[in-house]
Amino acid sequence: MSTETQIPAQELAQRFAQLVMMQAQNILYLLGRLPGPQGHTPPLQLPEAKMLIDQLEMLQAKTKGNLSAQEQKLLDNSVTQMRLAFVEASGGTLPSMMPSPAYADEPFPFTDEPEDDGATGQPQPQAQAAKAPEPEAPAVQPEPVEEKKKYFKSYG
Repeated sequence: MSTETQIPAQELAQRFAQLVMMQAQNILYLLGRLPGPQGHTPPLQLPEAKMLIDQLEMLQAKTKGNLSAQEQKLLDNSVTQMRLAFVEASGGTLPSMMPSPAYADEPFPFTDEPEDDGATGQPQPQAQAAKAPEPEAPAVQPEPVEEKKKYFKSYG
């Protein structure tokens, strides 16, 4: 990284503000508060909006103490406003009360500290360190169910 040039602090602050505002705009679109490209109001997409709100909350937690007062205020206000917009759009359901996505029960493969393999004193890659338990085979095989595509792209 020594060959890379440093990005000025002013530009970093501008990029951070753009990131937060873009996430907020996407949340409002998913909540039906902003019109689509053709001017139509999109359907409510609460799970997707919740995911983006969760991302803003994660950004808020991970950057705590590392932001300027102006950046912190922008992020805090955005998170608060997006939560309120979610509650209004969902008819009173708080984002924290929404069902968790299926992947939420799976362990996150990264940790803050790498594991030491003991022999070499070098961190061991996570893929080798964690072995997933093998699931038990069900006694009765259920009939295969056709999965419908939830999303599709339309170009015209």
